Amino acid sequence: MATNQNQSAQSGIGGWLILVAIGLCLTPIRIGAEIVEGVRSLQPVAWRVVTTPGSPAYHPLFGPLIVGEMVANVALLGWALVLLYLFFTKRRAFPRATIAFLIVRVAIQMADVFVATSIPLAAASIGPRVYGSLASNLLVVSVWVPYFLKSRRVAATFVH
Repeated sequence: MATNQNQSAQSGIGGWLILVAIGLCLTPIRIGAEIVEGVRSLQPVAWRVVTTPGSPAYHPLFGPLIVGEMVANVALLGWALVLLYLFFTKRRAFPRATIAFLIVRVAIQMADVFVATSIPLAAASIGPRVYGSLASNLLVVSVWVPYFLKSRRVAATFVH
């Protein structure tokens, strides 16, 4: 009987899961803002400048970088919306789907930085903000992945 009471006390969206809920609600907004920012690069004038051979800003990787960022952000936005559904319906798949999301997001960000540093014009615009964001996301992975794997509250909450 005491075990069941202890489990119910540690189930539900409470404790550290409140921070997860806040982060999950903000994630689609952040990704949406990145998509809006990326759309500017797809406008005809900007697109022509970076994809026309002979243009001062041309590099053969610029077009694929812009399209890759857009595709990745749209996929991450869809994934984040699915995570919101899984979270608030307390689905068993939520912890694993979130762990995968966090790791994939960092992998995409690392690939993006790697490709961007290969393009002189893009490399010049990579600054402390980009590396700080990458470090921040690595920290998020190092904190939340173990939490989702070890937390009794997570195990007791996501059971449907």
